Amino acid sequence: MKEFGNIFQIIRSKISYNSASEMGWVIFGQSINVILGFLIIKLISKVGPEQYGIYALILTIAAVLGLFYGAFLQGFLRYYYHYEELNRRDDIVRLMFRFLRFTLLVFIFLTVLISLLFPLFVEGYSALFFLAAGLFVVASKLSEFFNSILNLIRKRKENALLQASERTLMIGALLLFLWQNDLVLLYIISAFGFISFILALTKIFVFRKNVPANSKIEVSRKNQKDIIRTVMVYISPFLIWGAAGWFQMNGEKWIINGVLSVSDVGIYAIMMAIVNALVVIPNNIITEFATPIIFKQFADMNNRENIGTGYTYIKINMMIILIITITATLLTFFWGREIINLISSSKYSVYWYILPVLILGTGLFYTGQAQTLLGMGLSQPQKYIAPKIIIGVGSLGVNFFFIFLFGLKGISYSILVIGLLYVLYITVVNRRILRAG
Repeated sequence: MKEFGNIFQIIRSKISYNSASEMGWVIFGQSINVILGFLIIKLISKVGPEQYGIYALILTIAAVLGLFYGAFLQGFLRYYYHYEELNRRDDIVRLMFRFLRFTLLVFIFLTVLISLLFPLFVEGYSALFFLAAGLFVVASKLSEFFNSILNLIRKRKENALLQASERTLMIGALLLFLWQNDLVLLYIISAFGFISFILALTKIFVFRKNVPANSKIEVSRKNQKDIIRTVMVYISPFLIWGAAGWFQMNGEKWIINGVLSVSDVGIYAIMMAIVNALVVIPNNIITEFATPIIFKQFADMNNRENIGTGYTYIKINMMIILIITITATLLTFFWGREIINLISSSKYSVYWYILPVLILGTGLFYTGQAQTLLGMGLSQPQKYIAPKIIIGVGSLGVNFFFIFLFGLKGISYSILVIGLLYVLYITVVNRRILRAG
């Protein structure tokens, strides 16, 4: 209890009025997004468990793109303030836009290629469906990328309003389809892709307005290579993490689809949407707010006092996520069925009793994930490669084993086991980092 008191004293002394206001906008924005997100799920779930399962599988493909952009994003978040202190902010901003232009062209080309080839091998889906799905994936990830970028430059009010606008427009599209009796998955993903693209352009405009790059300043080739080398060395472990993490967080849907059915994927996806709202989104709120503040403490590696403060912030972050997890687990233990029925329908609440276990396992994983900010702040993300690979790839076998033996109930057992092993593994790794430092 004394440690809790000390920690909250530090929070009170460190948080300024502006920081509190920014945090308020983050909480407001994410809270509105959770509410609007549930409404979106409620409307989309009307297509039925099978079609919703297909929608969930499309989102797993989006997660592949997300891990790629997420890795680069980590490098940009880590070194933005570093290069700003060196008066080289324009260099890293221009590098970011070069990266986005190149990768977007590549992903759009791949989308067109896939839309032409896949209908030859997959029955029941046209080239137009694959094209719409691919463009939806690209546009949604571009929009999400700039959510974090706007938070980085502390435009949290604008970010909150833009995210809420994006979801509101999606709800409007769904209501229009319902009114016209045209709630079809192809129309849904087409509309969502178009809306995400428009909002992504708007977020880019807001960023450009607040962080204008001086195009008249020439960047030497040597300076460009130095930044690219620094960022690439830092983000390379994140690419490995992301691949392993995708197997852990999304591979199970394909296992459920193969071992059970696409309808079971839809039922599971609805429950994971609740897990996302009660655990993942609150985690993202805390992490998005805390990460720039923590990394700023690690900007000068010779300042031991600042590094100590940064580590204290990491512990605060971890404890808040653990408290959120326990609260959400208890909430769904008593009212899980009612929550599922509220955001979808009784068709999706057959296995409601596994929801608390899914939340606990996921929360333990994110508690471990919060601890990885230590190694990232110390520019040692490679320390987490082994646990990420072992847990990520191992989860495939664990998921298949439990799903094959226990059906859909088995996924809750595997997620709990994986989450517990991960948080313990990261704790051990962090102790080694601290001893070595």
